[in-house]
This record gives sequence, C-alpha cells and structure tokens, in this order.
Amino acid sequence: MPLSDRALAALELVPPRLDTKLLFPSATGGYIDLHNFRAREWLPAVRAAGFVDAEGKATKRIYDLRHTFATFANHALVPSFIIARVMGTSEAMLRKHYGHLLPDTDDLVRERLNAWDAENEAFGHLSGTGGE
Repeated sequence: MPLSDRALAALELVPPRLDTKLLFPSATGGYIDLHNFRAREWLPAVRAAGFVDAEGKATKRIYDLRHTFATFANHALVPSFIIARVMGTSEAMLRKHYGHLLPDTDDLVRERLNAWDAENEAFGHLSGTGGE
C-alpha cells in the first residue's frame, strides 16, 4: 500500500519489536484478532474521538478507513485505475461509490489541457497556437 510521507513519518514512531516481523502485531507477537481489536481498541478510540450517535453508539467502522483512503485519493486526483488497483477493486466500483466526489469532468479536462498548452507554448504546432 503506498503511503504518504506523513503516514511514513508516523510509522517511524512505532517502536520496533524484535520478536515479530509484523508491523502491528498482537500482544503475543502474532496476528491481531479482528473481533478482539474492534472491542478492545477500535471502539474505545472511536468513542474517545467523539464519533458516537445520540445513544453513545460508535458511528465509525474499521471498514470506513477504506472509504477514507478512496476519498482522499480522489481529492488528490489520483487516477481511478490506480486507486482501483491499490484497493484491489474495479473502476466500476469506484465510480459507483465515489464518482460523486470527483471534480466535474469537463472542467478538469479543460484545466489540464490549458495547463499543458501553457507549458508547451513553444511547440505552437502541437498546441494549436501556431504553425499549420
């Protein structure tokens, strides 16, 4: 999974363990049991962060982290085929669930073409501003 420099810097702060190769091991050094993790770690953290409804029930799921990644990648204008590959899914699924987050296609294409045109003005025959 590609990570931002900020995420990599945060991982550098995680104390290394010599008894396991896992980055986030269980207390015994093995794989984390997801059900125990939810109850012992995730839900208390979510509640402490204030992500609760009127009854005090947590409103964020571990799976929501996947949605956060897809949303941030969309906002960063990472191409959808790359996001799909990294997430192990299809572009069709991304369009279905996250298409509304993408900027207007016509505006984006116009902006990118104008930027390319400005950078390549010296090649007038390519940009349509000169030559034949």
